[in-house]
Amino acid sequence: MPLSEQIVWLFVIAIPVACVAWTVTHEEIFREPREYCAKKSKESDQLFTRKFFYLFTCEYCFSHYVTIFFLIVTKYRLLLVDWRGYLISFFAI
Repeated sequence: MPLSEQIVWLFVIAIPVACVAWTVTHEEIFREPREYCAKKSKESDQLFTRKFFYLFTCEYCFSHYVTIFFLIVTKYRLLLVDWRGYLISFFAI
């Protein structure tokens, strides 16, 4: 895939990643699950449980998991055609 096409795909994939991450972490439709996760992330005695539930309340953290999902679905790689292309695209998106 030519570099110009890769750059277009980069911005095209970044849009739904940002939309999904913002919707889950900020919009009213997910308020109840988000409040539950926030409560569990603050009140749990176990470190792993606190960190796991925090992922659903932090836009930045959650966007990484959404990015992984989109990379698996689209098989998008940036610059290189092996695993390094996936790593570069992960951090670029």
